Amino acid sequence: MRWHVLSVVGILYAVQFIPLFFMIMALPIILRQEGHSATTIGLVQIAAIPYVFKFLWAPLIDKYKLGRDRYKSWIVVLSALHVVTLGIVAFVDPSGPLIPLFIGLIIATTAVSTQDVAVDALAISLMRPSERTIGATFQNAGAYAGAIVGGFGFLYLYGIIGWTAAVLIQTVIFAVPLVILAFINEPQRLRGAPPVTFRNALRFFQQPKMGRWLAILGTMRMPILATMLPMRLMMVDQGMSTEEIAVWFGLFAMSAGGGSTVFFGPLLRNLPRVRAIYIVGLLNIPVLIGVAYIAAAFPDAIRYAIIVAWMAVALTDIVMFRGAMDKIRPEMPGFDFSAQIAIYMLLAGFTDPFAGLVMDGHGVMPVFIAAIFLGFVPLAILHFAIAPIRKSARGLEGDRSVSTGVVPSADPAALILHMEETFTEHGITCTRPNPDLLRMEEMGCIVEVKCEDKAIDILVDTPTENFLIFIRDELIEEIDNFEPQAAVDMRWTGAIRVGEMPSNFRILRAKARREVFPGLIRVTLEGIDVQALTKDGIHLKLMMPEERGRNPVWPVVGENGGIAWPEGRDRLHARWVTIHDIRVDAREIDVDIAHHSGGLISDWAALEEDAQEVGVIGPGGDAYLESTKNVVLAGDYTGLPAIARLIESVGGHVTGHVFAAAPSQKALEDYLPKSKLRVTAVEPGQFSASIADLVRACTNEPVTFGWFAGEFGAAQQVRKIFKSEFGLQKGEQLSIAYWRKGSPGFASRG
Repeated sequence: MRWHVLSVVGILYAVQFIPLFFMIMALPIILRQEGHSATTIGLVQIAAIPYVFKFLWAPLIDKYKLGRDRYKSWIVVLSALHVVTLGIVAFVDPSGPLIPLFIGLIIATTAVSTQDVAVDALAISLMRPSERTIGATFQNAGAYAGAIVGGFGFLYLYGIIGWTAAVLIQTVIFAVPLVILAFINEPQRLRGAPPVTFRNALRFFQQPKMGRWLAILGTMRMPILATMLPMRLMMVDQGMSTEEIAVWFGLFAMSAGGGSTVFFGPLLRNLPRVRAIYIVGLLNIPVLIGVAYIAAAFPDAIRYAIIVAWMAVALTDIVMFRGAMDKIRPEMPGFDFSAQIAIYMLLAGFTDPFAGLVMDGHGVMPVFIAAIFLGFVPLAILHFAIAPIRKSARGLEGDRSVSTGVVPSADPAALILHMEETFTEHGITCTRPNPDLLRMEEMGCIVEVKCEDKAIDILVDTPTENFLIFIRDELIEEIDNFEPQAAVDMRWTGAIRVGEMPSNFRILRAKARREVFPGLIRVTLEGIDVQALTKDGIHLKLMMPEERGRNPVWPVVGENGGIAWPEGRDRLHARWVTIHDIRVDAREIDVDIAHHSGGLISDWAALEEDAQEVGVIGPGGDAYLESTKNVVLAGDYTGLPAIARLIESVGGHVTGHVFAAAPSQKALEDYLPKSKLRVTAVEPGQFSASIADLVRACTNEPVTFGWFAGEFGAAQQVRKIFKSEFGLQKGEQLSIAYWRKGSPGFASRG
């Protein structure tokens, strides 16, 4: 963790939240003491509405900069505007007509809420994904520090030195960001990022299954906040002094909220997001019931209830802020985060006017009872729209990696037709919902390609970012095959960081080697984050410099969203390998590599003392059999490890044939998991020449699934047999070329 960055984030939010908590905490109490009605106070709270709608102008913050740095320059200018406005508000009498005060507050909150967009964007751009839960903790802790100053601090000062002096002191605090910003460097806008436009901004809401996440955002905070105005006004109506309210509400309650953030935030760090939301939502129900009970039976103890309520709000904010940060696109952090927080605050922002009206007509208890029922709303959304609590470890269905792209094209209809024909040939399920739309589906991934005027729009929706990187690269490769300039000009929105190594890239180092049998070597690789290799597939693309001993230059994300490979002397040699075993605790994986003299990677596998770093991208590829009976599996040494994993995926409960290269029948039977398959060892040197005849000999039996991996020419022959002689359709057969004779580093999928 980069604690200095997280500390800056915390301080920025501490200053940032002073005016907000002044509005929602201190101001209602002061106005009540000045004799204003609950209805009037509730209406004055509408001055905070810019906090809700700031997302409407957030794209301007992402697009323009007022100085050298985009977000830092906005923070400086808007801080100055806020200070000037507060200086004027300081001389408005809060006991008189409230229209002048309301106008001043609207201007001030517009300035500070717009500044909040820049602070959000700057904070998100500074934090790495792995720092976001702790970052949300610092963010929330800073907010509660600001709440103490804006609530307790202001009320305390107001009771001693009066309105004008207290407001003027608050303006001085806003010089802090000007000092803090000097200690951090703002990351520059991503190279190759798409232009910031309102159209691209609104694409955020078009992401699949986004609606259910936004529904949870809109309802999660509302129940607890609905109880805040009644509790604050009950304290005033009970005759508590300004100093007492400042201590209980502004100090004790906010300190409890900040303390629960610091204590519980790290505990929530590793929980799946849905489970964390469930836990917090379920905890909110007894809190709401307890608050209502105290208000009815022990109204003098309401000061204690408000402490517990703010602890609940703090926990709610942690899990929801974390979720909102995970949803942002790197090129539009200001809009994406602001839009989500606007929805988070939208309904909650109207609870004060509603509560004020109900209290003036019916008292406080109807508000507390309504809040209890509202507490079940987000839980119902989670249960019915996301997952029951017993399945909540899987995460939000909306937690998918989504990216959209625009491809300028001279003939978009022809380009889409080319993509349809190519990916259909590769076994991908392709449909045409309408003539201008191509939809492709595979392994839970969805790609939609839409024909526009002189361009195509592409949406890629995948369960993981690993899949997203693979698919986006394959799309660009096919576009390049048809229209090279279009591939160069393509730009993406979402989940792309130009110039950085792909997120599914890892650096590993050889730790040990042993010969499984002549021609097959098991290499143990060690490195960090091998846990991520346990899902999404069984294959890795392993790479190293073609020039032995040269310091590697690893691939990065290119301007067009594809993987940009180094060239010249930095060129990399790459081959697909299959993961044999993963030991997460030891940070080790085993891969079995076919050895033949003259191959760069195969020779490296045989070098006992070579600890050279290698790169891997993945995993990818099918990790299971489509059928558990009557299969034909075939592969040379390169495909043999995958055959073992496929048989393992069904626990050996499969019938049919295996034809595999091996030095002997016994060696093959010992290598493969036990099963009911009829195993035939093929002499390695004769495998490619004889495999077509061996597979064809099975046509007198009913075969439901065919699978092959090996040399390119053999893969083409076997694919034809699977399709024309076995009659297997897409989804029922797969023929993969792991290498091509005379072409080093070749790897493709058939």
